[in-house]
Amino acid sequence: MNYLNVSFGWKSWLFTTDHKRIALLYLVVVTAMFFVGGAFAVLIRLELATPRADLMEPDTYNKMFTAHGIVMIFFFLIPSIPAVFGNFLVPMMVGAKDLAFPRLNLLSWYIYVIAAIFTVWALLAGGIDTGWTFYTPFSTRSSHTNVVPMAVGVLISGFSSILTALNFIVTIHRMRAPGLTWFRLPLFLWSTYATSLVIMLGTPVIAITLVLVAVDRVWQVGIFDPDFGGDPVLFQHLFWFYSHPAVYIMILPSMGVISELVTAFSRKAIFGYHFVAFSSVAIAVFGFWSGATTCSWPGSRCTPR
Repeated sequence: MNYLNVSFGWKSWLFTTDHKRIALLYLVVVTAMFFVGGAFAVLIRLELATPRADLMEPDTYNKMFTAHGIVMIFFFLIPSIPAVFGNFLVPMMVGAKDLAFPRLNLLSWYIYVIAAIFTVWALLAGGIDTGWTFYTPFSTRSSHTNVVPMAVGVLISGFSSILTALNFIVTIHRMRAPGLTWFRLPLFLWSTYATSLVIMLGTPVIAITLVLVAVDRVWQVGIFDPDFGGDPVLFQHLFWFYSHPAVYIMILPSMGVISELVTAFSRKAIFGYHFVAFSSVAIAVFGFWSGATTCSWPGSRCTPR
């Protein structure tokens, strides 16, 4: 008997707190969102196959392009490896029965599903044409599409990422088996830990930024919209404070997977374990730092991002 057949029925899956089952639940929904984003990509390529706008109008093309970016980045690339492989492997690699907060883990999956449903609804109800970056003042004033519902969908998905990252950090810190010191951890755990730190620090920033976009759009407060005294460059600083480190949220877990595969199939211990482990943390630190600061021209000082 294993996690697949220990119990049967849809209730046993939808109300499970088994980290392995939750990983499979994530796999199903993440794969579904991959096909949704991939469908938009196919439509984009079909339109680009001929020089004329014979498949869709320019406004529709902009919506397809934006939908592809939002779905692929926020609902596939960022959650795929941490949510699926992380949920499945982290407890087993640290020698624990489950993650530190099993019910919180299930809640994070439900939040992700709600965010995915909300986002797909916003796409079907008219879509959004601002690009996945939501750049202002276009997103706050000029666009007449579903900017606020889409921003809310991405905001909800951020809570799922934060709860998952928190679970991983606490589990790796507090639930390691006796004798499993930091420098005996599998390299996948180092990459997952570094990724979780970036998620915990960066995701709240993009969340509050999208809230401010919605507030600026609905009530015209003047946070980012220059017509009301706002600063659109401020939005770019806040947005890339998260979105540049998000590149490493995507790549760091993949590097951890590759490290484990090379070690397993070569049947040899990883060469330079300490360097690889510290490099995962260093990539997270410097990647986050480069997103938090920017330098304009040579010789000028770095200004806060």
